[in-house]
Amino acid sequence: MYQELMRQKIKIPTEMYTNLTILHSYILVKIHVKRGDHMKGARMLIRVANNISRFPSHVVPILTSTVIECHRAGLKKSSFGFAAMLMRPEYRNEIDLKYKKKIEAIV
Repeated sequence: MYQELMRQKIKIPTEMYTNLTILHSYILVKIHVKRGDHMKGARMLIRVANNISRFPSHVVPILTSTVIECHRAGLKKSSFGFAAMLMRPEYRNEIDLKYKKKIEAIV
């Protein structure tokens, strides 16, 4: 979408550029994780998780993935921060059971 707008010489608003960048990061995560590049996957997920309000129906899966990837990449502080966010009462019951123990251990 961004490239098509550029080709048409249409000025792209900053907010749209930011939203497209975040969405693009979210899409690229799967590619980096499949390749085994957990650091890049974690960095992309951190970018998405920092803007989690833009994905209201996917909060728990995104945060869970962020915690797991940050942990795999050795980003312990980020992993802890997002794990603590997941342990809030509004998200705690929605965490997948196979990840719940690991996330609790990180916190």
